Amino acid sequence: MKIVCGTNFGPRAAEAAEVAVELAARTGGRIWLAHALDSRLPSLLDQNPRDYLLGRLRKRLSGEADRWRAAGVPVEEHLGKGSPDRVLAGLAEREEAALILVASPGRVRTARWLNDSSAERTAQSASVPTLAVRKTEPLLAWARGEKELKIFLGYDFSPSADTAVRFVASLSQWGACRVAVTYISWPPGETWRLGLGGQPPFAGNPPEVQALLEEDLRERCRSLIGRGQAARLRVLAGWGGISSQLLELAEAEEADLVVVGTNQRAGLDRFWLGSVSREILRRAPMNVLCVPAAAAETPPEANVAFRRVLVPTDLSRLANTAIPFGYRAVQRGGKVLLVHVLPPNGLPPDARPARVEAAARRKQALLGRLRALVPLAFEARGIQTQIEIVEHQHPAVGLCQAAERFRAELICMASAGRTGLQKRLRGSVTESVLRRSHRPVLIVRD
Repeated sequence: MKIVCGTNFGPRAAEAAEVAVELAARTGGRIWLAHALDSRLPSLLDQNPRDYLLGRLRKRLSGEADRWRAAGVPVEEHLGKGSPDRVLAGLAEREEAALILVASPGRVRTARWLNDSSAERTAQSASVPTLAVRKTEPLLAWARGEKELKIFLGYDFSPSADTAVRFVASLSQWGACRVAVTYISWPPGETWRLGLGGQPPFAGNPPEVQALLEEDLRERCRSLIGRGQAARLRVLAGWGGISSQLLELAEAEEADLVVVGTNQRAGLDRFWLGSVSREILRRAPMNVLCVPAAAAETPPEANVAFRRVLVPTDLSRLANTAIPFGYRAVQRGGKVLLVHVLPPNGLPPDARPARVEAAARRKQALLGRLRALVPLAFEARGIQTQIEIVEHQHPAVGLCQAAERFRAELICMASAGRTGLQKRLRGSVTESVLRRSHRPVLIVRD
């Protein structure tokens, strides 16, 4: 493992460098020991003081590097000009390092709340994970193979969180790890997204929502870290700040390391949307590892065959043209969900039995028409078909919620390609699905 370790020659930096040395020795890697010099300082000094300062820094950096070379680890020296975060991030990218390691004091005082630390700025700008070292003992013991590392990973189904799971899985190759993955859901948002449960209870998710979230988390982590590695997975309902809840859980479990993905928000996005990773970096008393989405070793491959495909149809000739495309996009042994959206029947609770029976007959007739649309030729490939009739006053919302419940990897639907006045008067379900859904959508023209 290639590691960039920042130092300001203080005692905390020396402790962090010791962790870097043990990790490099464990993984057969090398270290770049880096110090950043404010680029404005040399220009403010005369030639002689400037040369004297640079010479002293190079000598001190060389002394630190020699100290760690004596431990049998390859160490390179780097004296950069600029802010520490830019020096460390630039060096890590240039040398293709796997990790940046910096010392960090932990919980900040209120007076410093508006000033980002070097660890925060590095985590928000680097393209590789940043490890803020606060307690060296558990990291050193793990790197030496003396004890397992208790890792608490906050997950949110984002690309950066997926990369964080993969990185934690790679850590398990170098030493024993006990991993707990926790997703904190917001009941109103999840209930609406999945279209289940009615009014969400205050205390937690409705049972059917909780079951879907747990299955989604299991499936996602299984695909990211493999079946051979165990991790404890939890879905908890929460109200309020996500970072506060994650830190309370991590402290209760006496975690050695908190791992979070970071979207590296900047500017107005940082203030409007917030940043869980920044909050945790500022407030966590334990070691923190921030993993950006850019840290993925290779970009995710585009699927050409999917496991789950949703195909909506209003039973018209145009809508039905998307069905064979949907089946061709499914891999062998996959699933297709055929969906038809109806407006709510509007029957009152005390409706006459005859009306309830008539509505049930109409629904059964629609189910029969949907089953007749299933291409029998694809059964030989082991493709399973699931049929669902959704009652919703907004077809696009009903389709997006069905896609979330089904965990569709692709939505395949037809479009009439309306334009101009016709589009304004009749609208476009396809366009609305494109705007609302976070899942890939394949549009089939007539």
